[in-house]
Amino acid sequence: MSQRLTKRTLMLSISALMSSISADLDMVSSGTKRSRSTTSECWKDFEKIFKNINSKKVRISAKCIHCATVYATRSTIGTGHLERHVEKYPARKSKLRVSQSLLQFNSDGSVHHLDNSSEVAHTQLCRLIARLDLPLCFGASATFEEYIKLTYNPRFSIVSRQTTTRDFSKYFNDCRAKLIGSLTGVSSVSITSDI
Repeated sequence: MSQRLTKRTLMLSISALMSSISADLDMVSSGTKRSRSTTSECWKDFEKIFKNINSKKVRISAKCIHCATVYATRSTIGTGHLERHVEKYPARKSKLRVSQSLLQFNSDGSVHHLDNSSEVAHTQLCRLIARLDLPLCFGASATFEEYIKLTYNPRFSIVSRQTTTRDFSKYFNDCRAKLIGSLTGVSSVSITSDI
């Protein structure tokens, strides 16, 4: 019985395949193309501009809905340049910021937008590691990442040991430059230490 069922299933599959092929052949012979929807996310920020060429509606360009810049967008070009425009365009970033913003209160009672800067996060991670004498790989641990993502910043990404080492070097050089700048007018310096 399983052999008979398999043969029947095979025959049904073959007939479905044949009908699909004949439909495709009909489409090719009639000269029409199957319309395919655009899949890129960048089309949410662009208006498509079409032109009739040989009695066919062909997309030739796209206009940014934020700044009205027009880009060439034939089907052979791709959408990389549109995605780069959307990423760098500041008006869109500010709209996204409005839709999902974090607020921080100042000491005088005023409120301003809280930016989660990765540079500030890296510097503060260096300070935490130095103050608590933690290993350099602390920022790369899955537990630390989970804690930060769930508690403070869902967009946080782990910081590798190598990145932390580079951040320490940069932080040291910045602090050294500030210290040298503050000691320019001093005639003598006295350093003491408790061991």
